[in-house]
Amino acid sequence: MKKLLLFTLISLLPLMVSAQLSVGIMSPDDVLDSLPETAEIESELQSFVDERERNFERRYQAYIEKITEYSERVEAGTISEAEQQAEEEEIEDMEEDLTNLQNRVERQIREKQNELFSPLLNRIEAAMETVSRDLGLDYVINKSTSTGDPIVYYASDRGVDITQNVIDYLTEN
Repeated sequence: MKKLLLFTLISLLPLMVSAQLSVGIMSPDDVLDSLPETAEIESELQSFVDERERNFERRYQAYIEKITEYSERVEAGTISEAEQQAEEEEIEDMEEDLTNLQNRVERQIREKQNELFSPLLNRIEAAMETVSRDLGLDYVINKSTSTGDPIVYYASDRGVDITQNVIDYLTEN
């Protein structure tokens, strides 16, 4: 019985060795940072954000001026009860408009970011797939999450880091 078990283990050993998975690791942030398109996209996105912020700031400043003017008139006693109520409603409307504008601007920025970065991220994904296939890798694991927390808490030196290969592929193609 022992001989049969030993024979079975020895005969299955080559299958187990050949069945090992090949895993590579990559840092998408390093790949993104190395591409010149990233700086161009970030610059375009920043211009978009700045424009939206200036528009919001103008509206916010008008809101602050309205509140200041209202407060001064109330303190001076130069405003009737009906005018006070009407101005309070107007201020509330302005505040609601500002909240809606802020939400709309945040949504527009997210959409613009997706629009600008999607083609680049698709290129990186395609390059990663090509490099992984060329290296015969079964899996590629992200070195870290977007928050900097590692996904893999241990990686031996035997792990294949394909970050530079992906960067090379993208800069050559």
